[in-house]
Amino acid sequence: MKKQSVVFSMPRQLKLSVYDALLRCASPHTEAPDKFIIWSAFSIIGGVLKNHVFIKDGLYTLHPNQYIVLVSPPGIGKGTAMNFSWGIIREKPVNPLVNIVQDRITAPRILEKIAVGWNSSVPQIVNQQLIIGGAVDHTCTIFSTELQVLTTASDWMLTFLTDTWDRYDYEYETKNKGSSNVKSMCTSLIGGTVPDFIQNIDRNTSLPIKGGFSSRCLFIYADTPARELIFPPPIDSNPQSMALLAAIKNDLEHIAYNIAGEYTYNTEARIKFENFIKANRPDDSSDNLSVRYFKTRVRAHVLKLAMIISASRNDSLIIDGYDMDNSISYIKTVLCDLEKVFRGAGESELAPAIGKVRSFIEKMGMANQKELMRQLHTNITFENLQRVLYTLETAGYVVPITRGKVTYWVDANKNGRGKP
Repeated sequence: MKKQSVVFSMPRQLKLSVYDALLRCASPHTEAPDKFIIWSAFSIIGGVLKNHVFIKDGLYTLHPNQYIVLVSPPGIGKGTAMNFSWGIIREKPVNPLVNIVQDRITAPRILEKIAVGWNSSVPQIVNQQLIIGGAVDHTCTIFSTELQVLTTASDWMLTFLTDTWDRYDYEYETKNKGSSNVKSMCTSLIGGTVPDFIQNIDRNTSLPIKGGFSSRCLFIYADTPARELIFPPPIDSNPQSMALLAAIKNDLEHIAYNIAGEYTYNTEARIKFENFIKANRPDDSSDNLSVRYFKTRVRAHVLKLAMIISASRNDSLIIDGYDMDNSISYIKTVLCDLEKVFRGAGESELAPAIGKVRSFIEKMGMANQKELMRQLHTNITFENLQRVLYTLETAGYVVPITRGKVTYWVDANKNGRGKP
């Protein structure tokens, strides 16, 4: 299909990208990690774009739907970032820009809601034809501040989510009506959880399902707040933040009504994409399992995010070098954080303890046995701590250094420069 140009009122007001504007708007008022705010913004832009836009990639047609999961210990700001960002969308009860499905719902019920669809006055692309007004919209974003609630609502929830990430026609069986088929669906997810739950999914779920689901997710990890704000000022006390918020709302509506059709990329973007893909092929000899799974779909993640970044800046339907550079940079960060997200997952009985010990040493730079036991005594016995330290030392993750009569284990990445 050739590019579609749909022009309505509401010209853009922002002089910067929507996601940068949202970060500038929110960050003076919250300690939530900046990456949580930015990725929440990406989820909104992708949700607003729905299946209006796409990019052809070989035999596949990719839409900008994403499964974004914010991962951190409790109290770091997952819910804060999600609720503030998505509150912008929820303030529009009439003709909402995104169809939101809450997490306290089973997979069959989600499928039923998608099949029935939502009435929408926003332009739709149905079977590659532009429909303005009157179309039934089968797109949605699943919103789950506690991912465990969503994934445990149905036995086959992970299977369902794995299927709907890249399937736009979905056939299913109903109890009373026989077989039904949903066409032109497009499902996104924004969720939050703690590292332990992700690691338990990896440990308790069958290999094909956990690999399929985890490779489709963008796990965004943070373990500390972005800043310290003892008395964060209310957003409505800051005229600059309120002006940005109004402009963000305007530009999201502009994106919903004015961008539809096929994305292409220019020569600069092609070269950057090619170089990245060649350098990030799955490698059985060096990649851990979670990284290997992710790399099998990394090209799709880069292209989906590149569409979102481009749409947040302009209506051109062209991914340029800037868009591709930024998309690759954000996806590289996801790749780097995967090891932390899945640290402690694995078949070994010591895997959870290994993950916790390594994370503590990495955070502190170095630690002795007394410090480790004081911090982790509810998770590990003294005997198992010896086994864990020996395992980490053998693997080259920690280095023992003796100071007087005390041995410290130092994060190998610190090159022994830490001080007790």
